Amino acid sequence: KEEDPSKEKDKKGLRFVAEQVSHHPPVSCFYCECKEKKMCVNAHVWTKSKFMGMSIGVSMVGEGVLHLLEHEEEYVFTLPSAYARSILTIPWVELGGKVSINCARSGYSATVTFHTKPFYGGKVHRVTAEVKHNPTNTIVCKAQGEWNGTLEFTYSNGETKVIDTTKLPVIRKKIRPIAKQGPLESRRLWQHVTNSLKEGNIDAATEHKHRLEERQRAEERQRAALPAPWKPKYFTKEGDGWLYLNPLWKTH
Repeated sequence: KEEDPSKEKDKKGLRFVAEQVSHHPPVSCFYCECKEKKMCVNAHVWTKSKFMGMSIGVSMVGEGVLHLLEHEEEYVFTLPSAYARSILTIPWVELGGKVSINCARSGYSATVTFHTKPFYGGKVHRVTAEVKHNPTNTIVCKAQGEWNGTLEFTYSNGETKVIDTTKLPVIRKKIRPIAKQGPLESRRLWQHVTNSLKEGNIDAATEHKHRLEERQRAEERQRAALPAPWKPKYFTKEGDGWLYLNPLWKTH
């Protein structure tokens, strides 16, 4: 059917790309942008895992930068840790730890705390946050609730605002069919492992995973033997982090 031209103008696209840029340590980068809103995010992260009895904790090392081009502002943020609980029975995942968000230009910063569930009682996925105006050292906003549920914001002037994340629209990703994906794209590389897991065939999934990892180790040895260092396709090293080659703030 024909599209209404007026609705076409209101459409906003979120474009996303990710790449593993380093093998030791295993650093992953991601970049996403919304041209219509003049916003983009560039981040790099690698993980440190630890076993804790019935749980596995994963610390996210790295940071991201959110660019708001209309306001000429950059927000630097860290990432929370993730925990896989009850790994020997019915596993479930939660977030934990503190996240910091800072904007040098505006003078605002925020601390977001992801609270892990207490051993007895307590709610899951609870989060609290404070937004501070650094020049005056005043708290301008507080937030509490569940990061995947209802969040309540209280401002210094007494106003309140509630966001129910469960009622926000869900927009499905658009991904190329596997046959049209590049040879190193994750869904194509891991398709046999994924299909075996969906079928409940753990032995076949393990075998496919073993073959893939052996191939990747061989390719890593070949790259290490090359005279010139290997370069990622979409990101370039910059200081302690990695930057997408053509971020929105460079092309606008």
